[in-house]
Amino acid sequence: MKRRGLKERIVDLVRREGPIPFDRFMEMALYDPDGGYFGSGPLRSRAEGDFLTSPETSSEFGAVLARFVGMEFRRLGKPAGFTLLEVGAGSGTLLSPLLAALDEAPRTVAVEVSPAARQSLRMALPDVEVVADDRSLDPFSGVVIANEVLDNLPVAVAVRTEEGGWAERRVWCEGADLMLVEAPVRPEVLAWLDAHAADVPAGGVVECQLAASRWMGRMIDLLEAGAVVVIDYGDTSEGLLPRLRRGGTLRTYRAHHLSRHPLDEPGSMDITADVDFSALASAVAARGLRYRLSRQDDFLSELGLDSRRAELRQRELAEARGGDPMERLRLRSRVKEIDTLLHPRGFGDFRVLVATR
Repeated sequence: MKRRGLKERIVDLVRREGPIPFDRFMEMALYDPDGGYFGSGPLRSRAEGDFLTSPETSSEFGAVLARFVGMEFRRLGKPAGFTLLEVGAGSGTLLSPLLAALDEAPRTVAVEVSPAARQSLRMALPDVEVVADDRSLDPFSGVVIANEVLDNLPVAVAVRTEEGGWAERRVWCEGADLMLVEAPVRPEVLAWLDAHAADVPAGGVVECQLAASRWMGRMIDLLEAGAVVVIDYGDTSEGLLPRLRRGGTLRTYRAHHLSRHPLDEPGSMDITADVDFSALASAVAARGLRYRLSRQDDFLSELGLDSRRAELRQRELAEARGGDPMERLRLRSRVKEIDTLLHPRGFGDFRVLVATR
C-alpha cells in the first residue's frame, strides 16, 4: 500500500478538524518524522543542501566561540560538570572546531532533531552525547549555544485589520490544495501581539513567536549558572517593523535560493522567519537573567576574530613574497571566509543575544 505523503496527511487533518493554526502546520512541515523537512531526509545545512550557516562558512566561527566558552568556565569558577550544550547541532561543523580550540573539552551535549544529522554527529564526534531533544537533560552549569535555530521554530501568523484588531491566519484546504484563511485570534497569540507588535499598521503581517519564548524559558530552566547564546537573523521589534509592514518575514529556502509558498510542498523546503529579539529579551528578563544584544560582527570581533583575520592576512602577505603559492591561496581563502562572517550586510548583521545567570 502506498504511503500517504505529508501534504495529503495535512489535507486530511484540516478536513477532519477545520482550519489549523499556521504554527501547527509549520511544526508538521519541518519536524514530522515521516516527511518533515528536518525530521526526515538528508543533511540540510551543507554546500549540496539548501542553505549554509556560519559554521559551514568558516571553522573560525566555532574556534572563536571557544573563547566565549572558556571565559564562562572561568567566570563560574571552573565547576565540575561544566556542560556545553549546542541545540540544532547539525553535522557538528560548529562543535568540531570549538572543541578542538579548548584546552580541555567539557561534557558536551548536542541536541539535533534530524536523524541524518545525529548519525553524522556520532561519527564525527564520538565523545559528544547526541540526543533528539532536551527532555532527558538535567539542570547544569555551562553554556547553551543555538545558532540559526529559533528562526525555524513554529510561528503563528497574524494580520492587523483595518479596524485596528487582529486576525489569525490558519491553514485550510480547497480540494487537494492548501490555502490560508483568516480566523479569530487565539488569546495567547493576542497577548504576544499586544506586547510586541502594537505599532504594526493595518495590513501588516506578524509572525507570533511563542515557541521561541517557550524555548528560551526551557533553556533558562536547565541552566543553573552560565550563559545562553542565541545567534540568528532578525532584529528588535522596532527594527522589524518596516519588514512587517511589507507583509511579514516568513519565507522558504531550497537549493540556497528563495523557494515557493510554504503551503505548496510542505516537507520539501526550509520555512523560516526573522527572530524578534525584543520578544526573546523579554522572556529572558521575565526569568530574572541579565542579557546583552549585539550584532554578530561586533560579538565575534570582541572575541578576537578581527585579530585572527589580521594574523592570517599577514601570513598571506608573507607567503606572497616568495613563499608557497598553495599556502598563500589557503590563507587567502580563510581570510575571505572571515570576511563573510563579519560582512555588515550578511552574517555580520545577524543578532546575538547572550543571557547570563
